[in-house]
Amino acid sequence: MSEYYTISEVAARTGISAYTLRYYDKEGLLSFVQRDEAGKRMFRREDFEPLYTISVLKRSGMPIKKIREFMNLYLQGNDTIHERYVMFAEQRESLLSQIRELEAMLKIVDYKCWYFQEAEKRGDINYYQKLPKEEVDPRITEFNQIVDDFREGIMESK
Repeated sequence: MSEYYTISEVAARTGISAYTLRYYDKEGLLSFVQRDEAGKRMFRREDFEPLYTISVLKRSGMPIKKIREFMNLYLQGNDTIHERYVMFAEQRESLLSQIRELEAMLKIVDYKCWYFQEAEKRGDINYYQKLPKEEVDPRITEFNQIVDDFREGIMESK
């Protein structure tokens, strides 16, 4: 006989709130979960793997509609292996794009941290404007170019 977990037990074990689990169920993502005679959701040990997959897809930015599509394919079994692979490959590309965007933002945040440390040491936020051009750190010149491009509507990741 399988051990069953209530929605509150699943919430406590996974960190996914009972509210979110009910929402997932309402959205058709948990149709693999059995219910008892009273209609209460009764999760089995093997239900945690698809639930974890749903959680990862949601946290990775996949819309509920696409997750529902994935779960419908999951329930169809081996006949949909390729379609599920394609969905994960597309999500992977989306995540890689997000990572590139985050890395570009991190580069700017790192620059600003460095810049403010330099400005604090010198007691002047515009300290570089008083330096000879050849003494201005290239990071400042590069950042100012990014801002100029932004101002002109040239949106390019650097």
